[in-house]
Amino acid sequence: MRNVFVLFSALLLSACVGGARNTSPIAVYDFGLPATRLIADGSWSKLALEVRSPPWFDSLNVDYRLAYEDPLKQREYAGSRWAGAPGILIAQRLRQQLGTVAVSGNALSDCLLRVELQEFSQVFDSPQRSRGVLQGSVSLIDGKRQLVAERQLAIEKPVATADAQGGIDALVAASSELGQKIADWLAGLERAGTLKSCRLNG
Repeated sequence: MRNVFVLFSALLLSACVGGARNTSPIAVYDFGLPATRLIADGSWSKLALEVRSPPWFDSLNVDYRLAYEDPLKQREYAGSRWAGAPGILIAQRLRQQLGTVAVSGNALSDCLLRVELQEFSQVFDSPQRSRGVLQGSVSLIDGKRQLVAERQLAIEKPVATADAQGGIDALVAASSELGQKIADWLAGLERAGTLKSCRLNG
C-alpha cells in the first residue's frame, strides 16, 4: 500500500511539473527607457502632475476592443500585462518629458497639471486593422484651486501587427505624443501670459 501511495505521489508531482512547463509565461511590458526631456531643466519644476483614471485602469491588463463586433466590451490579452497600472506608467513618462513633480507631498508647487484618462486601449476596426487610442483631458489649476485652462486630447496611432505587441507599441507611442502635446500647450499658455500665476521660472 505504501508503494502505491509513493507511486501515486510521484505521478501527481510529475503531472504538476509538466503542466507548469507547458504554461506560457506572461509577457510584462513598461514604457522602456526614460523619455527625453522636452523642455529646459527647471522650466516647469513648480508644476505638480496628477494623472487620474477610471477604476478599471487600476489593473495591469492590456486592453483591446472589437469596434466591428462589440465596441462596448473591453477585452484583455491573456498572455500580456503592463508592469504597472497605465495611469502610473503615463504619469512617470510625463514627469520625465515635462520635468514636473509628483503631486503628493509637494508643498512648493504653484500650479497643478491634471491629466484625466478616459481611454487607453487597442481598438480593432477589422480583424486585420487596429489602432492605439489614448483619450482624455488636461487642465491647469492654480494655487487657489481655480481652473486656469483646459483642453481635450485624442491621440491615435496605427498598429503594425494585430496582436498584443503591436497594440503595446502603438499605446507607448501615443503616450509619448501626449507629452509633446501637453508641452506645446503649456508653451502656448506661457507665451500668452496665462501662466503668470504659476511663476514657472521664479
